[in-house]
Amino acid sequence: MAVVMGEEMRKAFSERLKELCYDYYETYCDQPPVSTSTVERFNLLLGGTRNPTYQELIQISIDYDVSINFLLTGDEMFPSLHKMDERKAKRILSQIEQLKPKPQW
Repeated sequence: MAVVMGEEMRKAFSERLKELCYDYYETYCDQPPVSTSTVERFNLLLGGTRNPTYQELIQISIDYDVSINFLLTGDEMFPSLHKMDERKAKRILSQIEQLKPKPQW
């Protein structure tokens, strides 16, 4: 299921992802990780024409060592979620919570 984003948020996400890829290449002199099922899908995210799925957001945050909040808002600190509509922020936090691994007791 894709994350619900408006055009402005999708373009900002795309720009942050491009910057992360560039920084990764500059740091490691290697091809940046493709955090999606295909290179074509990753290129659609980079181009700002598609919204990422929740699983893609998680994988991108792991591969590039950034928070999901940073990917969505550009801020590393969670308080920036207050800039969003309250319903949208609650939905995002709820969906992030659901994606956390369940404890194996």
